Amino acid sequence: MFVLKAVVLCALLGGAGAQSCPSQCSCSGTAVDCHGQSLRSVPRNIPRNAERLDLNANNLTKITKADFAGLRHLRVLQLMENKISSIERGAFQDLKELERLRLNRNNLQVLPELLFLGTTKLFRLIRLCVCVC
Repeated sequence: MFVLKAVVLCALLGGAGAQSCPSQCSCSGTAVDCHGQSLRSVPRNIPRNAERLDLNANNLTKITKADFAGLRHLRVLQLMENKISSIERGAFQDLKELERLRLNRNNLQVLPELLFLGTTKLFRLIRLCVCVC
């Protein structure tokens, strides 16, 4: 009986730190794959330890400040082939480890000034041709 209680306790404690994956996505280690799911907004329960997030080929139209808040370990963010027409100022401010961002094949015309101010490790911004105003 004691062994059974110990196993149950370990399972509960081990699960306490585990982070769930958004239902529309699949998660493997620190990679979250949500591509091609017809998402109209960024899922809210992305694991905080995520390092890669694939949101390609969805129906996203706007990126808000709240979308990536708290994702401090994110290194790769894929947003291509959506319908994004606006990105709020501060949308990427928590992404201190961001190295690669793909925004190509969207409807972006203008980006807010200082959008990438906090992303000092960003070295690859793929095919972005818009006015930064």
